[in-house]
Amino acid sequence: MSQETLRMRLLTSEDISALLALRADVLAGVDDPDLYSREPDEAEFVRTHVGGSGQGETLGIFDSEQLIAYGMLGLPDPQDPEHLGHFLGEDEASLARTAILASCMVNGQYRGRKFQRWLLRERIALARAQGRDICIAMASLRNHASRHNLMSEGLRIGWVGELSGLKRHLFRVNLSNPGIVDEQTRQLIEVSDWERQQVFVQKGYLGVDSLQDDQQRIKLVFARMKGNNATYADREELSFCTPIMRPAEVTSERPRRPADDRQVTSTPSPHHARC
Repeated sequence: MSQETLRMRLLTSEDISALLALRADVLAGVDDPDLYSREPDEAEFVRTHVGGSGQGETLGIFDSEQLIAYGMLGLPDPQDPEHLGHFLGEDEASLARTAILASCMVNGQYRGRKFQRWLLRERIALARAQGRDICIAMASLRNHASRHNLMSEGLRIGWVGELSGLKRHLFRVNLSNPGIVDEQTRQLIEVSDWERQQVFVQKGYLGVDSLQDDQQRIKLVFARMKGNNATYADREELSFCTPIMRPAEVTSERPRRPADDRQVTSTPSPHHARC
């Protein structure tokens, strides 16, 4: 692999086979099904998130001609009764402004290059370009890497519960007004104590950070937020976020996409909890 061979572009229907193959390869190496399990219909899930469906987009990173990483963005219909925004109490107007930061996977040989984190930022930018300034993501309580990446980009835990029998966090960020943390209200909660997390979320607290104590135990920081008129671009000054630059070796392509008349939905499932 050389720097000249890596590039990023939006995927089209012609990339579906490669996308399915990458998902199958990554999922085969997942030991804990709680972290991420296969979709009931893998092909339909992928078609939903490939450009032309009107319900989602997928960004892919290629090494030469090989797809090595991808990040999906769902653009759900606000009338969808299974829209994740309902769990977070969004009104009709907010539902129409919401994008879903869905599945993101990286070929095992290319991990450690911050591609997941970068694809997260690229999808947030893509959401804004689509007129969606609210982003929601879902992750397993045991998926520490995804939680770290999401929180580092300003997303907060706004819902804790079970979906299809799986314990899940729902993360949310309003890119137009992310708010600031009220430091006086910080509470530490064990990452596995999802019932106590639920209690604090119901009191208006959000999960804003994660810490590791001397015994290597992970605890989540819950706190109340202060509203303000800041923008997402100011997030490094507002929260716990750590800035990250696009990997210098990746170039970007934005190909023209052929017309596609498929009508599919983009209802997220608790299975794709790996961001």
